Amino acid sequence: MALPMVKTPYYTTKIPSTKQEIKFRPFLVKEEKSLLLAQQSEDNTVMIDTLKQIIKSCVDGDINVDKLAMFDFEYLFTQIRCKSVGEFATLIGRCDTCIDNDKAKVQIQVDLTKCDVIIPDNHTKDIKLFDDVSVQMKYPNLNTVEKIEEMKRGDIEMIFEVIADCIDTIYDSSTVYHAKEQTYEELLQFVENLTQSDFKKLEEFFDTMPVLSQTVDYTCPVCSKEHKRTLKGIESFF
Repeated sequence: MALPMVKTPYYTTKIPSTKQEIKFRPFLVKEEKSLLLAQQSEDNTVMIDTLKQIIKSCVDGDINVDKLAMFDFEYLFTQIRCKSVGEFATLIGRCDTCIDNDKAKVQIQVDLTKCDVIIPDNHTKDIKLFDDVSVQMKYPNLNTVEKIEEMKRGDIEMIFEVIADCIDTIYDSSTVYHAKEQTYEELLQFVENLTQSDFKKLEEFFDTMPVLSQTVDYTCPVCSKEHKRTLKGIESFF
């Protein structure tokens, strides 16, 4: 005789970039266990693969996790985590004045339900370059996370690779060139032959990308200085 199993509730949310409404359930004990094991491994690849599997399991219906923009992925996981573990996360706020004082820190209760994807006013995916040539960019997904981390550390080759990976189309007044129909070498050559000013326009796309964010306030218990801290990205919340 089969043992009785709990019936998990389903909730709805929208994917920030597409506004597609989806249903999801909280993660189960077995999924929380796999998440804890992934955290203990301290292996970024293991963690990403585990998070992918949890979202696939918790979302009702088909969802291509590999194609989710990073901020969509972070938002979905935060929503699932809220309904699974709790709506609050405890973080430590440190004073930027009393740096050497171990007592100059305070616990911050972050309401995860108030986390939102912030889109800067100057952000755009359509970027005008030289003459009548423009590009439409696509947001980096989980598969480009490690490359982005290397890009942030100043790896020149990786900067070009990430930009080439995120080109969706190149177009002018008469023709549209789909990136998926070009070779990687052709895309890389296109990027490398841009002027410095055009290249900076592509870099600005990454600098102003939407990000999961929330601002928290706290007071130093030692010097009473007021702090305002902006949390960005999933790693800031957990």
